[in-house]
Amino acid sequence: MLYGGVGYLLAAVAGYWVLERAASHKGNLQRIGRLLGIFIIVASILGLVCAVKCGGGKSMRGGWCPFSSKSAPAQPQQ
Repeated sequence: MLYGGVGYLLAAVAGYWVLERAASHKGNLQRIGRLLGIFIIVASILGLVCAVKCGGGKSMRGGWCPFSSKSAPAQPQQ
């Protein structure tokens, strides 16, 4: 988990770096850089949260994440 956690944090830093580089450009390049930077940051944070929820990342290797496969128990209709 520690190595994976560091990887996710480094990815978030890389996303921030992309955002910083995009600020120095204009037009479509700036817009694409912002979108890409935000996407990288959000994906890395969601990956970190998913790895923590999986209990050390053992289940993550198979592509399983509790956010997408578990659902709330059905509520009885009245």
